[in-house]
Amino acid sequence: MRLPILSVALLGLLPVAARAQALIPRAETESAQPAQAAAAIPAIRFSAPSAVARPFRFTFTPAELASLQQPSGAQSANRACPACPARRPVVAVVEVLGVNVLYNLMNQVIKPPEEKGYFRVGLDSWWENLRYGFEWDDNAFAVNQIGHPYQGSNYFTAGRANGLSFWESAPLAALGSATWEYFGETHKPSVNDLINTTVGGIALGEMLHRTGWLIRDPTKTGKTRLWKEIFATAIDPITGLNRFISGDSGRVSEKPAEFVPSRTAGDLEAGVLWRGDNERVISSTGEPYAQINLSYGDALGSRYRQPYDAFTVGLRLGGGSAISEGLIRGRLYARPLGKDGSSQLTVFQAYDFVTNTAYEFGGQSIFTAVSSRFKSSGRHDIVTAAGGGPLLLGAFNSPYVFGQDRYYDYGPGLVFSAFAIFRRDGFPVARIGYGGVYLHVVSGTSGDHVAQSLRLEGLVPLRRQLRLGLAAEYIRRKVYYDFEDDRDDKYPQFRVFLAWVNK
Repeated sequence: MRLPILSVALLGLLPVAARAQALIPRAETESAQPAQAAAAIPAIRFSAPSAVARPFRFTFTPAELASLQQPSGAQSANRACPACPARRPVVAVVEVLGVNVLYNLMNQVIKPPEEKGYFRVGLDSWWENLRYGFEWDDNAFAVNQIGHPYQGSNYFTAGRANGLSFWESAPLAALGSATWEYFGETHKPSVNDLINTTVGGIALGEMLHRTGWLIRDPTKTGKTRLWKEIFATAIDPITGLNRFISGDSGRVSEKPAEFVPSRTAGDLEAGVLWRGDNERVISSTGEPYAQINLSYGDALGSRYRQPYDAFTVGLRLGGGSAISEGLIRGRLYARPLGKDGSSQLTVFQAYDFVTNTAYEFGGQSIFTAVSSRFKSSGRHDIVTAAGGGPLLLGAFNSPYVFGQDRYYDYGPGLVFSAFAIFRRDGFPVARIGYGGVYLHVVSGTSGDHVAQSLRLEGLVPLRRQLRLGLAAEYIRRKVYYDFEDDRDDKYPQFRVFLAWVNK
């Protein structure tokens, strides 16, 4: 079992040295300097001295000040841009291992006495884990589907925080997960942890890393800059702590172009949700909820540059559970289709976490979608998309208990979906969506799960960006068990909410 945290202590960070040679203007020799040398340093502007001797006053642009703050030759050798982190692969690996050490020590401190022994590791436990190999564990659903991916995000962002690319950082999530499974605890290594921590860690890690950079503004100084750096550190602790230790958190420069999205949009919802089941069409008591939806970039319309240059996030709090829904869709690749480019082929990585009184599902998947945009008038357009792909590993709750905390089935499968959005002036007015999951059980109660959902949603303008939302959803899950009675569960769901929409 692992403990999600919002900050971690890092090991082996390399300090950033100050420039050894200062740039000192000399009025008496300025005319003798070669033109090439003058062009090699930032332009320094100063006011001419008056009859009364006064010191020169210097002013710098953010880019000029950043160049003075950089170690000599550091930008060209180790940094892709002034605000980009120095490229340090060895330090990234050390930080990955340091994250494991910290998680182990914290578990030994906060766990109840009967569980602390699971984290007292040594040569004997390491050899036993290496000899035993992998199994399927029985951790609680939220631990496996949220806790493990979050810890994996710490490994992944250790790479991003040290100047590695998305694909270069991905193996660090696997390295951190494997070393934890074998050496971080006495629990036997589990295959579901390795997949959830690695694949889920990549999705959560890149999303959190880019969200942190969405908050930071390295062109600013003072308290505003400091609080933004602190807030971004709470979102992406590995990158944030690296920046504070190296001094990058106070260095003035332009934001790296890699982390400037083509656009951002989102909405904040607050409302009430009613859910039914096989016995009742709708419950009499509504569940309050709040939801945040973020669109980073335009996943279905912008030119592809690099993985996760566009993604969407949906996080629902309440509605039957503390966290009832967490969804990430990150763009891994895209290319336009057709002569006019109105259609696009896109490959997505998906992270799903859904838990409520009706059902529970969590999964890691990769799918391909084909999207199109249709202009119905000058102010209206329609966006459509459909696709599907492999479910690498998913979990569905089961009525047949498998372990002490295990009440769900694990297995691979398929995901498929389609949707259409009608927009006015770029704001969504109506949405219709269909989604499905097929899961073949390889650990749990032998059988197959098939879940499908149909969702209708309308947004009525009230005032400026404020919308009144009405939504209806019908969910059906059928389970075909090999040795138990089959199940056919139906869950209608209704929502009424207010949404503050920002396109």
